[in-house]
Amino acid sequence: MRIHKRAALAAATALIGSLTLIGAGSVTATAEETAGAAGVALPSASFRDIVVDGVHDRVFVSDPSGGTIVVTDYEGAVVGQITAEEGAAGLVLSADSSRLYVALSTADAIAEIDTATLTETNRYPTGTGTSPQTLAMAGGKLWFGCTIGSSGGIGVLDVASPSPTATPVPSGRYWYYAPTLASSPADPNALVAGEEGVSPATLAVYDTSTGSLQKRAERGFSSSPSISYMNDFAVTADGQNIVVAANNPYDHQIVRVSDLSSNGSYSSWQFPNAVAVATDGTVATGADGDFVKTYRPGTTWPALHEYAVNDLQRDGLAWAPDENRLFAITGFSYGSAPTLHVLPDAGKLDTTLSLQSPGTSRKGKALTVTGWLTAAEPLPAGTTVEVTRTDADHPTGTPVGTFPISATTGEFTFTESPRTLGDITYTATYGGDGGHVPATAETTVTITK
Repeated sequence: MRIHKRAALAAATALIGSLTLIGAGSVTATAEETAGAAGVALPSASFRDIVVDGVHDRVFVSDPSGGTIVVTDYEGAVVGQITAEEGAAGLVLSADSSRLYVALSTADAIAEIDTATLTETNRYPTGTGTSPQTLAMAGGKLWFGCTIGSSGGIGVLDVASPSPTATPVPSGRYWYYAPTLASSPADPNALVAGEEGVSPATLAVYDTSTGSLQKRAERGFSSSPSISYMNDFAVTADGQNIVVAANNPYDHQIVRVSDLSSNGSYSSWQFPNAVAVATDGTVATGADGDFVKTYRPGTTWPALHEYAVNDLQRDGLAWAPDENRLFAITGFSYGSAPTLHVLPDAGKLDTTLSLQSPGTSRKGKALTVTGWLTAAEPLPAGTTVEVTRTDADHPTGTPVGTFPISATTGEFTFTESPRTLGDITYTATYGGDGGHVPATAETTVTITK
Protein backbone atom coordinates (compact mmCIF):
# COMPACT_ATOMS: atom_id res chain seq x y z
CA MET A 1 0.00 0.00 0.00
CA ARG A 2 1.30 3.41 -0.90
CA ILE A 3 2.18 5.45 2.19
CA HIS A 4 3.60 8.61 0.73
CA LYS A 5 2.01 11.20 -1.51
CA ARG A 6 3.46 11.28 -4.97
CA ALA A 7 6.78 9.75 -5.54
CA ALA A 8 9.13 8.99 -8.29
CA LEU A 9 12.42 7.37 -8.31
CA ALA A 10 15.83 8.43 -9.19
CA ALA A 11 19.15 6.80 -8.71
CA ALA A 12 21.89 5.55 -10.94
CA THR A 13 23.16 2.74 -8.82
CA ALA A 14 23.41 -0.98 -8.19
CA LEU A 15 24.09 -3.27 -5.29
CA ILE A 16 27.14 -5.40 -5.93
CA GLY A 17 29.41 -7.67 -3.91
CA SER A 18 33.10 -7.03 -3.30
CA LEU A 19 35.75 -9.37 -1.99
CA THR A 20 38.45 -8.14 0.37
CA LEU A 21 41.46 -10.20 1.37
CA ILE A 22 41.77 -10.39 5.17
CA GLY A 23 44.52 -12.96 5.58
CA ALA A 24 46.11 -16.09 4.20
CA GLY A 25 43.42 -18.39 2.90
CA SER A 26 40.63 -16.09 4.07
CA VAL A 27 38.27 -13.83 2.14
CA THR A 28 35.32 -11.72 3.28
CA ALA A 29 32.39 -10.53 1.18
CA THR A 30 30.63 -7.23 1.86
CA ALA A 31 27.93 -5.30 0.03
CA GLU A 32 28.61 -1.85 -1.38
CA GLU A 33 26.49 0.71 -3.17
CA THR A 34 28.08 2.15 -6.29
CA ALA A 35 27.00 4.58 -8.95
CA GLY A 36 26.84 3.66 -12.58
CA ALA A 37 23.84 1.43 -13.15
CA ALA A 38 22.58 2.53 -16.53
CA GLY A 39 18.89 2.21 -15.67
CA VAL A 40 16.15 2.09 -18.29
CA ALA A 41 15.35 5.14 -20.41
CA LEU A 42 11.58 5.47 -20.42
CA PRO A 43 9.54 6.37 -23.52
CA SER A 44 8.42 9.58 -21.80
CA ALA A 45 8.60 13.28 -22.55
CA SER A 46 8.28 14.27 -18.88
CA PHE A 47 7.86 12.92 -15.36
CA ARG A 48 5.47 13.66 -12.54
CA ASP A 49 4.72 10.64 -10.32
CA ILE A 50 5.49 6.99 -9.67
CA VAL A 51 3.67 4.25 -7.75
CA VAL A 52 4.46 0.55 -7.29
CA ASP A 53 1.88 -2.23 -7.55
CA GLY A 54 2.97 -5.15 -5.36
CA VAL A 55 0.17 -7.45 -6.50
CA HIS A 56 1.12 -7.43 -10.18
CA ASP A 57 4.79 -6.46 -9.67
CA ARG A 58 4.38 -3.37 -11.82
CA VAL A 59 5.70 0.18 -11.67
CA PHE A 60 3.56 3.03 -13.03
CA VAL A 61 5.20 6.31 -14.10
CA SER A 62 3.16 9.31 -15.24
CA ASP A 63 4.15 11.52 -18.18
CA PRO A 64 1.99 14.68 -18.22
CA SER A 65 3.51 16.14 -21.39
CA GLY A 66 2.99 12.93 -23.35
CA GLY A 67 -0.35 12.10 -21.72
CA THR A 68 0.75 8.55 -20.92
CA ILE A 69 1.43 6.14 -18.10
CA VAL A 70 4.54 4.02 -18.65
CA VAL A 71 4.36 0.56 -17.07
CA THR A 72 7.46 -1.47 -16.18
CA ASP A 73 8.18 -4.70 -14.34
CA TYR A 74 10.31 -4.92 -11.19
CA GLU A 75 13.47 -5.17 -13.29
CA GLY A 76 12.70 -1.87 -15.00
CA ALA A 77 11.73 -3.34 -18.37
CA VAL A 78 8.88 -1.49 -20.08
CA VAL A 79 5.88 -3.83 -20.41
CA GLY A 80 3.20 -1.39 -21.50
CA GLN A 81 2.10 2.17 -22.07
CA ILE A 82 -1.35 3.53 -21.24
CA THR A 83 -2.12 6.35 -23.67
CA ALA A 84 -4.73 9.09 -23.99
CA GLU A 85 -4.34 10.08 -20.33
CA GLU A 86 -4.24 13.84 -20.88
CA GLY A 87 -1.87 15.64 -18.52
CA ALA A 88 -1.33 12.48 -16.42
CA ALA A 89 0.00 13.77 -13.10
CA GLY A 90 -0.60 12.34 -9.61
CA LEU A 91 -1.12 8.60 -9.16
CA VAL A 92 -2.54 6.48 -6.37
CA LEU A 93 -3.47 2.79 -6.11
CA SER A 94 -6.55 1.33 -4.48
CA ALA A 95 -5.91 -0.65 -1.28
CA ASP A 96 -6.02 -3.96 -3.17
CA SER A 97 -4.00 -2.61 -6.13
CA SER A 98 -6.79 -3.56 -8.53
CA ARG A 99 -7.23 0.03 -9.68
CA LEU A 100 -4.90 2.90 -10.46
CA TYR A 101 -6.27 6.43 -10.22
CA VAL A 102 -4.69 9.14 -12.37
CA ALA A 103 -5.11 12.90 -12.01
CA LEU A 104 -5.64 14.21 -15.55
CA SER A 105 -4.42 17.77 -15.15
CA THR A 106 -5.36 18.95 -18.64
CA ALA A 107 -8.64 17.04 -18.90
CA ASP A 108 -10.18 18.17 -15.57
CA ALA A 109 -10.81 14.56 -14.60
CA ILE A 110 -9.58 11.52 -12.70
CA ALA A 111 -9.12 8.30 -14.65
CA GLU A 112 -9.58 4.81 -13.23
CA ILE A 113 -7.25 2.15 -14.68
CA ASP A 114 -7.65 -1.62 -14.35
CA THR A 115 -4.16 -2.72 -13.23
CA ALA A 116 -4.62 -6.25 -14.61
CA THR A 117 -5.60 -5.21 -18.14
CA LEU A 118 -3.92 -1.77 -18.15
CA THR A 119 -7.04 -0.18 -19.61
CA GLU A 120 -9.07 2.82 -18.51
CA THR A 121 -12.41 1.68 -17.08
CA ASN A 122 -13.87 4.95 -15.80
CA ARG A 123 -13.29 8.68 -15.98
CA TYR A 124 -14.67 11.07 -13.38
CA PRO A 125 -14.92 14.80 -14.21
CA THR A 126 -13.62 17.11 -11.47
CA GLY A 127 -15.07 20.37 -12.85
CA THR A 128 -14.07 22.85 -15.52
CA GLY A 129 -10.71 24.47 -14.82
CA THR A 130 -9.92 22.32 -11.77
CA SER A 131 -6.76 20.75 -13.23
CA PRO A 132 -6.30 17.99 -10.58
CA GLN A 133 -2.65 17.46 -9.73
CA THR A 134 -2.17 15.12 -6.75
CA LEU A 135 -4.11 12.23 -5.18
CA ALA A 136 -4.34 10.47 -1.81
CA MET A 137 -6.65 7.95 -0.16
CA ALA A 138 -8.07 8.85 3.28
CA GLY A 139 -11.29 8.10 5.13
CA GLY A 140 -12.20 5.51 2.50
CA LYS A 141 -12.34 8.17 -0.22
CA LEU A 142 -10.10 9.57 -2.94
CA TRP A 143 -8.93 13.16 -2.33
CA PHE A 144 -7.35 15.40 -4.93
CA GLY A 145 -5.43 18.66 -4.90
CA CYS A 146 -6.69 20.95 -7.64
CA THR A 147 -7.43 24.50 -8.78
CA ILE A 148 -10.59 26.20 -7.59
CA GLY A 149 -11.10 29.60 -9.18
CA SER A 150 -7.84 31.55 -8.97
CA SER A 151 -6.34 29.54 -6.11
CA GLY A 152 -5.72 25.98 -4.99
CA GLY A 153 -8.19 23.68 -3.31
CA ILE A 154 -9.05 20.13 -2.32
CA GLY A 155 -11.78 17.88 -3.71
CA VAL A 156 -13.10 14.43 -2.88
CA LEU A 157 -14.35 11.47 -4.92
CA ASP A 158 -16.15 8.58 -3.25
CA VAL A 159 -14.96 5.82 -5.57
CA ALA A 160 -16.88 3.19 -3.57
CA SER A 161 -20.27 4.77 -4.25
CA PRO A 162 -22.52 3.51 -7.08
CA SER A 163 -22.13 6.81 -8.93
CA PRO A 164 -18.89 8.54 -7.87
CA THR A 165 -19.04 12.32 -8.22
CA ALA A 166 -16.13 14.68 -7.59
CA THR A 167 -16.92 17.47 -5.14
CA PRO A 168 -14.85 20.44 -3.91
CA VAL A 169 -14.46 20.50 -0.11
CA PRO A 170 -13.71 23.62 1.98
CA SER A 171 -10.28 23.28 3.57
CA GLY A 172 -10.37 26.24 5.92
CA ARG A 173 -7.36 28.01 4.42
CA TYR A 174 -6.15 29.76 1.28
CA TRP A 175 -3.89 27.77 -1.03
CA TYR A 176 -1.92 29.65 -3.67
CA TYR A 177 -1.61 26.49 -5.76
CA ALA A 178 -3.09 23.01 -5.88
CA PRO A 179 -1.86 21.43 -2.63
CA THR A 180 0.01 18.16 -2.56
CA LEU A 181 -1.68 15.41 -0.50
CA ALA A 182 -0.39 12.53 1.61
CA SER A 183 -1.79 9.87 3.94
CA SER A 184 -0.82 6.75 5.91
CA PRO A 185 -2.74 3.51 6.55
CA ALA A 186 -1.67 3.78 10.20
CA ASP A 187 -4.05 6.74 10.58
CA PRO A 188 -6.51 6.08 7.75
CA ASN A 189 -8.66 9.16 8.37
CA ALA A 190 -5.77 11.65 8.39
CA LEU A 191 -5.01 13.68 5.27
CA VAL A 192 -1.93 15.89 5.05
CA ALA A 193 -1.92 18.79 2.60
CA GLY A 194 1.12 20.86 1.74
CA GLU A 195 2.00 23.74 -0.53
CA GLU A 196 5.15 23.13 -2.52
CA GLY A 197 7.41 25.75 -4.08
CA VAL A 198 6.55 28.64 -1.74
CA SER A 199 8.28 30.34 1.19
CA PRO A 200 7.62 29.64 3.95
CA ALA A 201 6.28 26.14 3.34
CA THR A 202 2.88 25.28 4.79
CA LEU A 203 1.36 22.00 5.97
CA ALA A 204 -2.15 21.24 7.22
CA VAL A 205 -3.49 18.02 8.75
CA TYR A 206 -7.18 17.14 8.39
CA ASP A 207 -9.56 14.52 9.74
CA THR A 208 -11.64 13.05 6.91
CA SER A 209 -13.78 10.56 8.85
CA THR A 210 -16.99 12.53 8.23
CA GLY A 211 -16.33 13.06 4.52
CA SER A 212 -15.41 16.70 5.15
CA LEU A 213 -12.09 18.31 6.10
CA GLN A 214 -11.83 18.92 9.85
CA LYS A 215 -8.55 20.66 10.54
CA ARG A 216 -6.37 19.06 13.22
CA ALA A 217 -3.26 21.23 12.77
CA GLU A 218 -1.85 23.88 10.45
CA ARG A 219 1.51 25.59 10.31
CA GLY A 220 3.61 27.89 8.17
CA PHE A 221 7.27 27.01 8.73
CA SER A 222 8.86 30.41 9.25
CA SER A 223 10.99 29.17 12.16
CA SER A 224 11.87 26.11 14.31
CA PRO A 225 12.32 24.74 11.73
CA SER A 226 12.33 27.26 8.91
CA ILE A 227 11.27 25.42 5.73
CA SER A 228 10.91 26.98 2.30
CA TYR A 229 10.34 25.78 -1.24
CA MET A 230 9.12 22.32 -0.30
CA ASN A 231 9.60 19.65 -2.96
CA ASP A 232 8.15 16.50 -1.44
CA PHE A 233 6.85 15.06 1.84
CA ALA A 234 5.72 11.70 3.18
CA VAL A 235 3.92 10.42 6.26
CA THR A 236 5.83 7.81 8.26
CA ALA A 237 4.49 4.26 8.45
CA ASP A 238 3.30 4.69 12.04
CA GLY A 239 1.33 7.81 11.08
CA GLN A 240 3.15 9.88 13.69
CA ASN A 241 5.53 12.05 11.65
CA ILE A 242 5.95 13.80 8.32
CA VAL A 243 9.32 13.83 6.54
CA VAL A 244 9.82 16.95 4.43
CA ALA A 245 12.20 17.52 1.50
CA ALA A 246 12.73 21.21 0.68
CA ASN A 247 15.33 23.45 -0.92
CA ASN A 248 15.88 25.02 2.50
CA PRO A 249 17.17 23.80 4.90
CA TYR A 250 19.70 21.31 3.54
CA ASP A 251 18.29 18.50 5.68
CA HIS A 252 15.13 16.42 5.46
CA GLN A 253 13.06 17.81 8.32
CA ILE A 254 10.78 15.66 10.51
CA VAL A 255 7.65 17.20 12.02
CA ARG A 256 4.95 15.62 14.17
CA VAL A 257 1.55 14.94 12.62
CA SER A 258 -0.17 15.91 15.89
CA ASP A 259 0.95 19.55 16.01
CA LEU A 260 3.53 19.93 13.19
CA SER A 261 6.29 20.65 15.71
CA SER A 262 9.89 19.74 14.92
CA ASN A 263 10.96 16.17 15.66
CA GLY A 264 14.47 15.90 14.21
CA SER A 265 15.98 15.60 10.74
CA TYR A 266 17.83 13.36 8.29
CA SER A 267 21.19 14.68 7.16
CA SER A 268 21.46 15.76 3.52
CA TRP A 269 23.96 17.78 1.58
CA GLN A 270 21.94 20.19 -0.52
CA PHE A 271 18.52 20.66 -2.13
CA PRO A 272 16.52 17.73 -0.68
CA ASN A 273 13.88 16.92 -3.28
CA ALA A 274 12.46 13.47 -2.57
CA VAL A 275 11.35 11.21 0.27
CA ALA A 276 9.55 7.86 0.44
CA VAL A 277 8.48 5.60 3.30
CA ALA A 278 8.22 1.81 3.04
CA THR A 279 5.39 -0.12 4.65
CA ASP A 280 7.73 -1.37 7.41
CA GLY A 281 8.82 2.20 8.22
CA THR A 282 12.14 2.25 6.36
CA VAL A 283 12.73 5.79 5.09
CA ALA A 284 14.43 6.77 1.81
CA THR A 285 15.64 10.33 1.32
CA GLY A 286 17.08 11.98 -1.77
CA ALA A 287 18.57 15.32 -2.74
CA ASP A 288 19.52 16.96 -6.00
CA GLY A 289 23.13 17.35 -4.85
CA ASP A 290 23.49 14.35 -2.55
CA PHE A 291 23.04 10.61 -2.18
CA VAL A 292 19.85 8.62 -1.95
CA LYS A 293 19.93 7.25 1.60
CA THR A 294 17.84 4.69 3.43
CA TYR A 295 17.27 4.50 7.19
CA ARG A 296 15.93 1.83 9.50
CA PRO A 297 12.50 2.57 11.03
CA GLY A 298 12.75 5.04 13.89
CA THR A 299 16.38 5.99 13.23
CA THR A 300 17.96 9.05 11.64
CA TRP A 301 21.60 7.92 11.80
CA PRO A 302 23.57 6.17 10.48
CA ALA A 303 22.20 5.55 7.02
CA LEU A 304 21.41 1.93 6.18
CA HIS A 305 22.53 2.41 2.55
CA GLU A 306 23.81 5.29 0.46
CA TYR A 307 23.45 5.37 -3.32
CA ALA A 308 25.35 7.80 -5.51
CA VAL A 309 22.90 9.46 -7.89
CA ASN A 310 22.95 11.96 -10.69
CA ASP A 311 20.02 14.24 -11.47
CA LEU A 312 17.51 12.81 -9.02
CA GLN A 313 14.06 14.10 -9.92
CA ARG A 314 11.75 15.98 -7.61
CA ASP A 315 9.38 13.50 -5.87
CA GLY A 316 11.84 10.93 -7.12
CA LEU A 317 11.59 7.94 -4.76
CA ALA A 318 9.17 5.01 -4.36
CA TRP A 319 9.27 1.70 -2.52
CA ALA A 320 7.90 -1.67 -3.57
CA PRO A 321 5.49 -3.03 -0.94
CA ASP A 322 8.05 -5.71 -0.01
CA GLU A 323 10.10 -2.86 1.55
CA ASN A 324 13.32 -4.01 -0.06
CA ARG A 325 13.20 -2.77 -3.63
CA LEU A 326 13.52 0.96 -4.20
CA PHE A 327 12.83 2.61 -7.56
CA ALA A 328 14.29 5.91 -8.76
CA ILE A 329 13.76 8.35 -11.61
CA THR A 330 16.59 10.48 -12.97
CA GLY A 331 16.91 12.47 -16.15
CA PHE A 332 16.43 15.71 -18.04
CA SER A 333 20.02 16.93 -17.68
CA TYR A 334 21.53 17.59 -21.09
CA GLY A 335 18.26 16.56 -22.72
CA SER A 336 18.19 13.01 -21.37
CA ALA A 337 14.90 11.17 -21.05
CA PRO A 338 13.45 10.11 -17.69
CA THR A 339 15.33 7.03 -16.57
CA LEU A 340 14.14 4.37 -14.13
CA HIS A 341 16.68 2.78 -11.78
CA VAL A 342 16.08 -0.24 -9.59
CA LEU A 343 17.83 -0.41 -6.20
CA PRO A 344 17.42 -3.97 -4.91
CA ASP A 345 17.72 -4.79 -1.20
CA ALA A 346 17.58 -1.09 -0.29
CA GLY A 347 15.70 -1.89 2.90
CA LYS A 348 17.84 -4.84 3.95
CA LEU A 349 20.83 -4.90 6.24
CA ASP A 350 24.23 -5.68 4.77
CA THR A 351 25.78 -8.97 5.88
CA THR A 352 29.45 -9.87 6.15
CA LEU A 353 30.47 -13.45 5.48
CA SER A 354 34.08 -14.56 5.97
CA LEU A 355 36.05 -17.82 5.90
CA GLN A 356 39.40 -18.59 7.53
CA SER A 357 41.57 -21.61 6.81
CA PRO A 358 45.23 -22.61 6.70
CA GLY A 359 47.01 -21.87 3.45
CA THR A 360 48.18 -25.49 3.09
CA SER A 361 47.25 -28.91 4.49
CA ARG A 362 48.50 -32.47 4.08
CA LYS A 363 46.53 -35.01 2.06
CA GLY A 364 44.09 -36.98 4.25
CA LYS A 365 44.73 -34.78 7.27
CA ALA A 366 41.78 -33.25 9.11
CA LEU A 367 41.26 -29.69 7.87
CA THR A 368 39.07 -27.28 9.83
CA VAL A 369 37.61 -24.15 8.29
CA THR A 370 36.00 -21.45 10.42
CA GLY A 371 33.53 -18.88 9.17
CA TRP A 372 31.55 -15.92 10.46
CA LEU A 373 28.27 -14.42 9.30
CA THR A 374 27.43 -11.08 10.89
CA ALA A 375 25.14 -8.08 10.44
CA ALA A 376 24.39 -4.83 12.25
CA GLU A 377 21.34 -6.49 13.79
CA PRO A 378 21.13 -10.13 14.96
CA LEU A 379 20.36 -12.76 12.36
CA PRO A 380 17.30 -14.97 13.01
CA ALA A 381 17.68 -18.12 15.08
CA GLY A 382 18.36 -21.13 12.90
CA THR A 383 20.24 -19.19 10.20
CA THR A 384 22.47 -21.50 8.17
CA VAL A 385 25.26 -21.28 5.61
CA GLU A 386 25.70 -23.62 2.63
CA VAL A 387 29.26 -24.75 1.81
CA THR A 388 30.56 -26.35 -1.39
CA ARG A 389 34.05 -27.56 -2.39
CA THR A 390 35.70 -27.23 -5.79
CA ASP A 391 38.79 -29.30 -6.64
CA ALA A 392 40.34 -31.25 -9.49
CA ASP A 393 37.86 -34.10 -9.02
CA HIS A 394 34.87 -31.74 -8.73
CA PRO A 395 35.51 -28.80 -11.07
CA THR A 396 31.89 -27.64 -10.86
CA GLY A 397 31.71 -28.09 -7.08
CA THR A 398 30.30 -30.62 -4.65
CA PRO A 399 28.25 -30.01 -1.49
CA VAL A 400 30.09 -30.07 1.83
CA GLY A 401 27.09 -29.39 4.03
CA THR A 402 24.74 -26.92 5.67
CA PHE A 403 26.00 -25.39 8.87
CA PRO A 404 24.14 -23.37 11.52
CA ILE A 405 25.73 -20.19 12.81
CA SER A 406 26.17 -19.31 16.46
CA ALA A 407 23.32 -17.12 17.67
CA THR A 408 25.77 -14.95 19.64
CA THR A 409 28.88 -14.75 17.45
CA GLY A 410 27.74 -15.83 13.99
CA GLU A 411 30.56 -18.38 13.93
CA PHE A 412 30.38 -21.77 12.19
CA THR A 413 32.97 -24.50 11.54
CA PHE A 414 33.36 -27.62 9.45
CA THR A 415 36.07 -30.25 9.16
CA GLU A 416 37.11 -32.39 6.18
CA SER A 417 40.04 -34.63 5.27
CA PRO A 418 40.65 -33.82 1.59
CA ARG A 419 42.44 -36.45 -0.50
CA THR A 420 42.69 -34.54 -3.80
CA LEU A 421 46.04 -32.87 -4.33
CA GLY A 422 46.33 -29.25 -5.44
CA ASP A 423 44.18 -26.24 -4.73
CA ILE A 424 40.72 -26.77 -3.29
CA THR A 425 38.28 -23.91 -2.84
CA TYR A 426 35.52 -23.75 -0.27
CA THR A 427 32.61 -21.45 -1.06
CA ALA A 428 30.19 -20.41 1.69
CA THR A 429 26.83 -18.94 0.70
CA TYR A 430 24.19 -17.21 2.77
CA GLY A 431 20.96 -16.85 0.80
CA GLY A 432 19.64 -13.83 2.68
CA ASP A 433 16.18 -13.31 4.14
CA GLY A 434 13.53 -10.63 4.39
CA GLY A 435 15.83 -8.33 6.35
CA HIS A 436 19.36 -9.26 5.28
CA VAL A 437 21.17 -9.30 1.94
CA PRO A 438 22.81 -12.49 0.61
CA ALA A 439 26.54 -12.97 0.99
CA THR A 440 29.24 -15.27 -0.36
CA ALA A 441 32.82 -15.95 0.69
CA GLU A 442 35.61 -18.22 -0.54
CA THR A 443 38.85 -19.59 0.81
CA THR A 444 41.47 -21.69 -0.98
CA VAL A 445 43.74 -24.34 0.56
CA THR A 446 46.61 -26.12 -1.18
CA ILE A 447 46.66 -29.88 -0.45
CA THR A 448 50.12 -31.41 -0.46
CA LYS A 449 51.45 -34.96 -0.12
